[in-house]
Amino acid sequence: MTMNRRKGVAIAVVLVFCTAILGLLTVLMMNSRHQRGSHSMQYDQTRALMAARSGIQLAIYKYRVLPSEYYRIHQMAIDIKNGGGNPAEFNATREMWLRDFRSENPDTPAARIKAHLDAGVSILPGDPPAGSYEFAVEEFDLISRSLAGYTQDYLRVRAWGSFRGTRKTMEELIEVKIAE
Repeated sequence: MTMNRRKGVAIAVVLVFCTAILGLLTVLMMNSRHQRGSHSMQYDQTRALMAARSGIQLAIYKYRVLPSEYYRIHQMAIDIKNGGGNPAEFNATREMWLRDFRSENPDTPAARIKAHLDAGVSILPGDPPAGSYEFAVEEFDLISRSLAGYTQDYLRVRAWGSFRGTRKTMEELIEVKIAE
């Protein structure tokens, strides 16, 4: 008789454990379904920040490859600030410098990066892209700070990026050494 009781207890214990596991799985599925919207929003924000970072890296690369081109623009800005120089020429030169950093401009490095990012969005080969990237550099300035006995120079680059309508802005200061 004791043997039959043990069989009944074992079945009851297994049923209790199965019910507990089923309840835990149900709770986990409900929680993950509830957070699905926030996960996609975080995904879009992360992709937008990645696009902005692409613009910043492109601007830093161009500065490192062509620093004299940028210093010409910087000198024009100083001349205008001191009351001389031609503002129209400065604006045109600055726009030509920033043109390469806007993904909507065709035949620019930014447009090639955008095409590469857009191609990488689809999950399976042959799938249409799940979203589109856009990015641009808004500001690219040289900032000098006079400290105790020396001058510290920084490049300030501010860029924005968007993915599926979610737009994020990112700013970075890069320490540079200017030959005197």
